[in-house]
Amino acid sequence: MVSNQDKWQETAEASYDRPMGVTLLAILLLVSGGAMAITQVMNFNALNEASDVLGVSSTFLQISVAFIGGLGIAAAAGMWFGLRWGWWLALFYFAYAICRNVNVMITIFSLADELGSTMTYYIKYGIRVAWNAFLIAYLCRETASWYFKTNDTKKWKPLAAAFGAAIALFVVGSLTQ
Repeated sequence: MVSNQDKWQETAEASYDRPMGVTLLAILLLVSGGAMAITQVMNFNALNEASDVLGVSSTFLQISVAFIGGLGIAAAAGMWFGLRWGWWLALFYFAYAICRNVNVMITIFSLADELGSTMTYYIKYGIRVAWNAFLIAYLCRETASWYFKTNDTKKWKPLAAAFGAAIALFVVGSLTQ
């Protein structure tokens, strides 16, 4: 039987073998998740007012912002220590970001009259989609798979689960309007 101390010692030793890309992603997730959480606390009332403009309930908006901030922080911690659940959370975080930006790109079309020229918006959100797709591709590469011990995992299954969950959140969000 393996004790908890042995597991933590193995995790601590493995963090010395952490690929640089994983380290950078963990820092990116910590900073972005922390910024999201701090922004929510500082702008709590403004988010409640914005919910009317966005067409979602203020409760749903506050929970969504808190969820994304907490998800980023949790994913960063899991990735830092090379834990498999950290890989899953990061995968979902980036899948959700892709879905969010694709949703914005779809919405831009319906706001064309109000926005005027929409090409810059399509470029901006298209770059965000490409960036997050690049980060997912990195997480599915051999170096990251080795570090998170996901070598034997068929990558299409976690990707399907992450994108399925992200799309489900968007469906729930649109039904609560």
